Amino acid sequence: MVQYGTVHNGVIVPEGPAFPEGTRVRLEAAEVEEDYSTPPTDTYEEHLTSLRESIPETEAGIDARQFLKELAIKHGLLLLPGE
Repeated sequence: MVQYGTVHNGVIVPEGPAFPEGTRVRLEAAEVEEDYSTPPTDTYEEHLTSLRESIPETEAGIDARQFLKELAIKHGLLLLPGE
């Protein structure tokens, strides 16, 4: 079972029901790129429009090396020599 929680004043507060006393658990920090606690600001129609506008770009594709380079730069990873 996976359950999420948040640290408050050094104590993990579960978002769901508490585990039974004595339950052995494994803790792993979640890397959150977006804050899902606030609703998106765009409407459903705006979201659909954005998706429709991205279709030609998606169909055109991207060079794999260029994609990996951009991904490495975005996440601070090492690049191959000469890149």
